[in-house]
Amino acid sequence: MSSAMLKFVPRGVVEPASRLEDFIRLARYELNALIPSQDWDLPTWNVASSFVTKGQNRENRYLHYYRAGSRANNNGTVDGVVIDPPYIDFAKAYCRYKHATSPVQFENQHKRLNAVQFIEAAFRSLGLIPRIPDCNPTVLNTAVALAKEGVGAARHYQFALYIEQVHRFCYERRFYNAPFQWRHGVRKPKDRTEELGDIAKEWREDRLPSPEAYSALAHVFRNAETFTDRLLSAVSAICCSVPIRAHEVLQLREDCEFRERTTAKRADPDGGIEREEEGEAYGIRVWPGKGNPAQVKWVPTVMVSVVQEAVQRLREMCRPGREVAAWYEAHPDQLWLPSHLEHLRAAEWLSLADLRSILGMEKDMTSAAAWLNGNPSVRQRWDGPRRRWICFEDVQQAVLGLMPAKFPWFNGEEDQPYSSTLIVVRRNELHAMKSAYPCALGECTVQAFQAWLGGHDNGKKPSVFARWGFTERDGSPIEITTHSFRHWLNTVAQLRGMSDLDIAKWSGRDPSQNKAYNHVTPEETLSQVRELLEENGGIGPLFEAASPERINRPVSRKDFLKAQIGSAHLTDFGICIHDYSLLPCQLLGDCLRCSEIVFVKGDQKHQAKIEELLELALIQLEQSKAAEADGIYGADRWTKDHLQRIEILRRILDIHRDDTIPDGTIINLGAARQDTEVAMALRDRKDRDGENASDSASLDRDAANALEMMWDD
Repeated sequence: MSSAMLKFVPRGVVEPASRLEDFIRLARYELNALIPSQDWDLPTWNVASSFVTKGQNRENRYLHYYRAGSRANNNGTVDGVVIDPPYIDFAKAYCRYKHATSPVQFENQHKRLNAVQFIEAAFRSLGLIPRIPDCNPTVLNTAVALAKEGVGAARHYQFALYIEQVHRFCYERRFYNAPFQWRHGVRKPKDRTEELGDIAKEWREDRLPSPEAYSALAHVFRNAETFTDRLLSAVSAICCSVPIRAHEVLQLREDCEFRERTTAKRADPDGGIEREEEGEAYGIRVWPGKGNPAQVKWVPTVMVSVVQEAVQRLREMCRPGREVAAWYEAHPDQLWLPSHLEHLRAAEWLSLADLRSILGMEKDMTSAAAWLNGNPSVRQRWDGPRRRWICFEDVQQAVLGLMPAKFPWFNGEEDQPYSSTLIVVRRNELHAMKSAYPCALGECTVQAFQAWLGGHDNGKKPSVFARWGFTERDGSPIEITTHSFRHWLNTVAQLRGMSDLDIAKWSGRDPSQNKAYNHVTPEETLSQVRELLEENGGIGPLFEAASPERINRPVSRKDFLKAQIGSAHLTDFGICIHDYSLLPCQLLGDCLRCSEIVFVKGDQKHQAKIEELLELALIQLEQSKAAEADGIYGADRWTKDHLQRIEILRRILDIHRDDTIPDGTIINLGAARQDTEVAMALRDRKDRDGENASDSASLDRDAANALEMMWDD
């Protein structure tokens, strides 16, 4: 529901309660967001029409203005107590105004309501009447504490943010009798993608489908017999091949396949000149979510045949659905009938057998009678005790009422009719027990796909894996979500070195969101570094001790390098190989000047990051020089620091651009800081012996000599 945006500006000298009343009056009578204004007094707002989610056509999205802790039911009813006036009017005004001025998805809009509910509950828990003008820090702190009950750290942090938004909104509009500054004080949970250890590893693995899950889906794809298994296993095959969202694959158009001639240069295996080879690239044209324009998601060569087979299967299986859709698009007020029943269109009354044929219930003698009982508006007449007649016009209107709400436009997109959509199913065609209606269309939703993958009704309706008898290697149930495929494909792309920009474009999102999809483990990063080191060697002080020129080494070069690189995790400056199980970081995160940072020559992502950091360092250098010219104390130290950083960053970029160094070589620049662990130990020894320890260059030479002696005969 659209709404003209009106910004609320409070009057000048007026009581906070009066300002609040003005705000509620504006939201109630001058805005039309979320609901029609005549529904304002209802304790529950049905806001489904204000939130359209592709692939999830929900008509039961409600905002319940009940006290926190009330239990909402799927049918729109609530087991709980309605919020007392006048606080309920503020809650409604806040939700409506915020949605009109800064609309968000339904889940976030619901969190706005949750925040208001927690504040109301905090007033009551403190024995106070819930009134926004009387709000104070104690009330808000109590609200944050109440929000913690029954949720994890991440969700609690989100609730705290939304409670702070309510406070900031009221503070800026001077709704408080005694204005005050306040922050929620809840610590932001640590980014799970940056954590190390067994718990983090288990979390990453839970986000990715297991090999057993992929093997099971492949088996179902090849051997499925039922309509649902054949259709949704084909959907899974596409999801396994390109990083496509569930709603994107469900709204593919029939002509989604895209082919393009390509030319690639191939090296001559006999050492001759390169030659050009022509080929064909195959992709799927997708209309992504999150406001992105239409794009082609290219399919990896090894998966092209699988995706082509899946698309062809979907095209063939859904052809009857598209034909029915085309009929209704051309005849919106008439009931679709198969050719052998077309003569019934002229009939005024239908027999029960005719009704069963129209509804596809020939094999079930009782379903037609049950359908009539569920549609009391359909007129019937009896000709004797056993002869029942049904009004054709009433049947026609009842069936037309079963069509999807947005028909003829798929998901409300006015450039995509149902008849041009790849996946179009008839009503109940995905249902395991009910007969499909040949004359009415249904919907294949994200929820249906997820229920097929994971089961529902608390195990009463098992997942596809459970029905086919597949489990994880340890015998536990296979658990997978519709989004797991994207996480897996993005992780593989990260693991094989695809750039962040290419991954983002392939996935149809902003590059800043890549991090949440990258589940490459430290062990995998370590394995990659060791492989590159073994194949291409390493350059830098870290690898000099293992150089081939040395003789009589106490260990082999391979074993030495393996010992040198005992762990690995990514930083902005490269790969940190410090073993934290032996010693904490001794440089307090000064990665750029650390001797245990390495990087891969030719890594485009690393080069782009260093270029970005160099640009920032140059700006900071200019700022520090300006501060130094103004005589600001300590600015000269910052200038010196920035100059050193810039020098190191430029050295890194020079190596990346040096054609004499093979791509894939592991580079180590050595320590720009001389205060290493060995140097500190030598200094402590000299201090103990009463010697002068001020010469850092001498300490550095001593440290180098100490390491050198370890390899002498």
